[in-house]
Amino acid sequence: MLVLALTLLLIAVAYFLVATLVDLHPLNNVRSAKRSEQLTEVAVNAPIMTLPAVLLALAAAIPLPALGYVGGTLELLIAVHGIVLWWMPYLTGVAVPWATAGTGATWSELHARTYADTLIVLPRIGDRPRPNVEHMILHALFLAAAACTFIATGTL
Repeated sequence: MLVLALTLLLIAVAYFLVATLVDLHPLNNVRSAKRSEQLTEVAVNAPIMTLPAVLLALAAAIPLPALGYVGGTLELLIAVHGIVLWWMPYLTGVAVPWATAGTGATWSELHARTYADTLIVLPRIGDRPRPNVEHMILHALFLAAAACTFIATGTL
């Protein structure tokens, strides 16, 4: 289970990096982002997303299971953050305050400008922004990695 958890944690980071830096249209919106925006997103998020794998590896090597639980909790918080950011506006019509930090736009405006042309399979609910497939995959990876991290830590 440890190998599976570490693999999922690292696949989630790799997927994030590829989806942020490589044009995979219509899966992602890399075309509409400036390279500086992409690099900032990677510089801010990749270290945080990598930390759960580091903590789990340390938990197994030392052994100190508490580090694995901290890693699993961090991965779960990352998942919850993404799910709230993307799914709350879709399901409730209410966007979180940090959704558009520094853009001067609403989440609906930002979504229409940057994500509307990406692959989206969910049905419309009025004019609410819908999570795209790129982020649905990422959120599923985060949740699976978090669950496997907790399970693997319990077996250390």
